[in-house]
Amino acid sequence: MKKILLIILMFTIFLNAGITLPDNFESNFKQTITNDKGKVIKYSGRVYFKADRETFLDKFNQPMVLSSKLFKWIYSSPTKKDVCSDGTQIIIIDHDLEQISKYLIDDGLDLEKVLNVAKKISRKDYKAVYKNIEYLITMDKNNHLSKIFYVDNLDNKVRIVFLNMNYNNPNFKNSNLECPENSNYDVIEE
Repeated sequence: MKKILLIILMFTIFLNAGITLPDNFESNFKQTITNDKGKVIKYSGRVYFKADRETFLDKFNQPMVLSSKLFKWIYSSPTKKDVCSDGTQIIIIDHDLEQISKYLIDDGLDLEKVLNVAKKISRKDYKAVYKNIEYLITMDKNNHLSKIFYVDNLDNKVRIVFLNMNYNNPNFKNSNLECPENSNYDVIEE
């Protein structure tokens, strides 16, 4: 559970790195986590992302834009989980355990620093170092997200490969981002 939470936090960091992302995307993914003893866990599923922007007038009648990055990871193998975030909270719905876990994202996470450190290292590769973790990010020939690789604080090697990436889908359904909670599941809030 903690590994998945860390991966989601790292992906949130990535979404704020020096790479231009679309207003929305959806993709299949394959994720491999290899621990320091060589044990490999393979996950697969689908991910949805949307940059949500809302404009309103402040008390001085000046336009203000609030933005958030919404995403939902649907893990289909080896376990069934939905992981949703609005950038403030992460909700993990584990269908196999019939459990819902809710976490607030650490306030100490400084996404602006990640923005400042992401560097292009080749035509399609980027590198970012944040809090002593190095991220390697690969874009495909269309400049769409293709791969992310990093070693986390627990010395796990994490590799995420995106397949059939679809950027700026005009028919993107906001309902794909919903994380409906089953009232029969146990709820854990941390």
